[in-house]
Amino acid sequence: MHPQKQLAGTGITPKHSFGQNFLVDEHHQRRIAELALSCARPAPGTAPLVVELGPGLGALTGALLSATTKPRVIAVERDRDLVPLLKKRFADVDSRRLVVIEDNALTWPLTTDNGVDDGFALVGNLPYHHAADLCMRCVDARAEHPRRIGGGCFLIQLEVAERIAADPGNKDYGVLSVLLQSRFVCGLLHRVPRGAFWPVPDVDGGVIVLRPRDDVDEDVSFDELRRVVRAAFQQRRKTLRNALSSLRTDSFPVDVDAGLDAAGLAPRTRAEQVDVQGFVRLTRALRATPPTP
Repeated sequence: MHPQKQLAGTGITPKHSFGQNFLVDEHHQRRIAELALSCARPAPGTAPLVVELGPGLGALTGALLSATTKPRVIAVERDRDLVPLLKKRFADVDSRRLVVIEDNALTWPLTTDNGVDDGFALVGNLPYHHAADLCMRCVDARAEHPRRIGGGCFLIQLEVAERIAADPGNKDYGVLSVLLQSRFVCGLLHRVPRGAFWPVPDVDGGVIVLRPRDDVDEDVSFDELRRVVRAAFQQRRKTLRNALSSLRTDSFPVDVDAGLDAAGLAPRTRAEQVDVQGFVRLTRALRATPPTP
C-alpha cells in the first residue's frame, strides 16, 4: 500500500525534521533487500540477520521478510508515531523473525545483548541529513571485531554515495571517502530516481554497499587516521605539508616533513591525490616522527 494511503486518517504526515521520504517503488525495494542480504554473514545453519535503521512504514522490512533466505530483522525506528503502524502491519510475523525497537538508530547499541549476532548486515533508507553518521555505524561495529559486521547497504543522497565511493583524484574524494574505504570496500551499485519516493525529494538517491576489507592495518587506529585525514582535507587547496601543520600540538607533536618522507609522499602533494593506504602510511609515519629539536 502507498504510504499516503497508510497514513490516511491517522493525522500523521511525513516529518521533514526526520528526513522522511518513503521509498514506494517495489523494484528498488527488492533490489536493496537483495543487496543487504548479500552482505550478511550468518553462522552455519542460522538465518541471516539484518538490522534496519529507520524502517518507517516498513517498505524495506517487507521486502526483507519476503526473501527466500528467511532472514531475521531487527527494525530500529525513532518516530514514535510510526512504531505502532509498523507493528500493526507485521502483527502476523513471528517475533523470532521480526523485532521492532523504538529507539534512535544513531545511538542504539549494536550489541549481542540487544540480539545483534556476529555477521549481521545493516540496511536503511537513511534520512539525508544523517546519512554520513549512520553509515559510520558500520565502522563502530567493525571496531569491536573484524567479523562483527558482515556489511552495510544504504539508500542515501546520490551526492553522498558518490563521495563515499570516490577514487583519489576525483573531485568527490574526501574525508568520508578515506575513512569508510579504510575499513570497507565501498561500491555505488544502484541509483534510485527521486520519483521513487513519497514525498518526492529534491535529489536522486544512490545505494551504497560496504563490505569489510581484509587488509586493514589494525596497528593504525581509526581515531588516529581520522585526525590526520581531517587535517589534510581541511583546506583542499593547500599542500599536505601546509595542511598538516595544524597537527603540531603539545598533545600530538610531529615532524611533518619527516612523516611525509617516511610515507613516501612529496611535500607538495595535495590530499585528494593520496589513496587510502597512503593515508594509513602517513598516519603511522607521523606518529613515529617526533619533532626535531
